[in-house]
Amino acid sequence: MQFELTPDLTDLQSRLLEFVTEQIDPLTDGVDPESPPPSLRREIARRSEAAGFYRLALPESDGGLGGGPRLLTAAREALALSGNPLASAALGSGPGIMRLADNPEQREALYEPIVRGERRAAFAFTETLRPDGSRKPTEAIRARLDDGSDGFAVSGAKGFVTGGADSDWLVVVANVPEEGTALLVIDRDAPGVSEGELGASIDGSTHSPFFFDAVPVPGSRLLGNVGDGLPRAMQNIDRMRLGVAAECVGWTRWVARTTLQRIEGPHRSGQPLAEQQQVQAIFADIAADSFAARAALYQAADAREADESTAGTQVAAAKWLASECLHRSVDRAIQLHGAQALLRGHPLERLYRWSRSLRIAEGPTELLRLTVTRHIRQNGPAAL
Repeated sequence: MQFELTPDLTDLQSRLLEFVTEQIDPLTDGVDPESPPPSLRREIARRSEAAGFYRLALPESDGGLGGGPRLLTAAREALALSGNPLASAALGSGPGIMRLADNPEQREALYEPIVRGERRAAFAFTETLRPDGSRKPTEAIRARLDDGSDGFAVSGAKGFVTGGADSDWLVVVANVPEEGTALLVIDRDAPGVSEGELGASIDGSTHSPFFFDAVPVPGSRLLGNVGDGLPRAMQNIDRMRLGVAAECVGWTRWVARTTLQRIEGPHRSGQPLAEQQQVQAIFADIAADSFAARAALYQAADAREADESTAGTQVAAAKWLASECLHRSVDRAIQLHGAQALLRGHPLERLYRWSRSLRIAEGPTELLRLTVTRHIRQNGPAAL
């Protein structure tokens, strides 16, 4: 079973895989992928920049290569297919939600430092309990600041802020009473901001809760307009979902290839495991999951590339399908590899923990199912 890409994307994937083999694998040999030194990521980025890959996600207007959804999907799939957990560092981030900093002052102060890699921003979206145990939506009250300018006073709590502990800024989704939601860029060390206990997830990532107590935020730190904060945030999440789906598909293909090598290899029974029909059936499930997830992924990428009205629904379906397929495939692969795959540090053991987290990250499977069903109910049988 083979899903064909256009020649240009096939060439891109081949070049990326060669780059990882020659440039990244020797550099990361023996490094724990869950706690790499920051200098290692910087070196991977430097080598990727020299090879012409690092700026694929940046718009051409900002000195990047302007890769669209389909190209970036192919790139992320290839980096995962390499089997190196740190290969993703070869692809620099796009402007993300900070692209809303579209006036000259904001671009200079907020956007360009992100593009140059001088500053880091974390996305604070998920509401969490406040220190007193209450759960109230984060609010931004319009206020006159100490310098006499107009701004906001932000109060609330955000949880699961990935990368927040290492960020310079927090991009916070907050409700402005009677006006709607807003996206505000808050200095992590601003007065009134406090960070809760750092939490480590089963996949090795870290997340922090942040608490805001009447934090003064200048009006110049408002991204876009009041009222479009949540829609803009969801667009950002939609892009992240497509990226997650691409990584899941790449890793599912890696699992299939690794498992095939395992079952075709020598076995104590005297014949390869692949000769057993039960093993063949399990492997067939892995292969079918890989093919189905990949087909859904590129259909969603095509819809996003064409800016179709159904793109959001297709991306939701692709992320749901790809993350579930990956987790099932890793689970089956562990059965075929045996006890060695349960040892801490084995690639499949690490991938099992990571894949489990992806069934929740950027929208849990149950929520994405509702998104798909809602679209079909709104559009009728023609949507099927």
